[in-house]
Amino acid sequence: MPAATLTIGDVVITAILDIDTSIPLAEIFDRGGDARPGGSETLASTYPDEFTTDAWRFRAHCFLVRTPTRLTLIDTGVGPADSAFGRWLDVAGTLPDELGTLGVTPADIDDVILTHIHSDHTGWSTTPSSSGWVPLFSNARYYLHEADVAWMRGFDDEEDVREFAEVIAPLESAGQLDTSSQDREVSPGLSLRHAPGHTPGHRCVLLDAGAERVLFAGDLLHFTFQLNDPWFHAPGEDDPEEGSRTRTAWLDRAESEGLTLATAHVPPSPFGRIVREGGRRLLRPR
Repeated sequence: MPAATLTIGDVVITAILDIDTSIPLAEIFDRGGDARPGGSETLASTYPDEFTTDAWRFRAHCFLVRTPTRLTLIDTGVGPADSAFGRWLDVAGTLPDELGTLGVTPADIDDVILTHIHSDHTGWSTTPSSSGWVPLFSNARYYLHEADVAWMRGFDDEEDVREFAEVIAPLESAGQLDTSSQDREVSPGLSLRHAPGHTPGHRCVLLDAGAERVLFAGDLLHFTFQLNDPWFHAPGEDDPEEGSRTRTAWLDRAESEGLTLATAHVPPSPFGRIVREGGRRLLRPR
């Protein structure tokens, strides 16, 4: 799948589309969260690049950040067909192949930042081997907020227990997982920002490249309509009220400070800036 690239000075950001598929609306809006805004017909007619009358066009982007000294991957997509997400929808991501087309091997990655613990953001973190599951990015330091690790460790659903054993536990066993909770720089200009609500440890990542700042939003946004309805309670949020407060604050900041947004799921482009037209927010491709 073609990758989108944003160059700012000596920093190159590549948005890698791990998967482009469809999820039935019943799986999204009928299993928690707020009702479908305006109903299925309105969603499909107002946001045709995101919705049909019965499905959400689901995209999952990962971001490769290349600086003169570090190679950082932000999120690892949905994973292979036997990952938690793959088992759910019978799909598979393509991240390792996409990295290969860019001339990058898993061993080249210095840092892996997982914005949160959901399976569409952690799927390629590990890989099976003769000795069990091991980190796919063998030389990388992985970053995941300790609140998310503790939260998932407490799950007792069979599928969640399996996912923790296959994805998180191997990172811990290898000594490659940093679960510190501080907002701090991972590398020069690239910092972690706790943005809780969607999950307890959900993070955004802020890049200060001098001439431009980029906010890697994680799951701060799922849908375009949340730009103007940040209090919409998205499905799957651990604390919907806190998630809405967090979303509102970051969207206000992104708009007032002119931050570029790098979004995992929101079309038409993974890179955009908030602009106003007719009093409403739009995400204009960068």
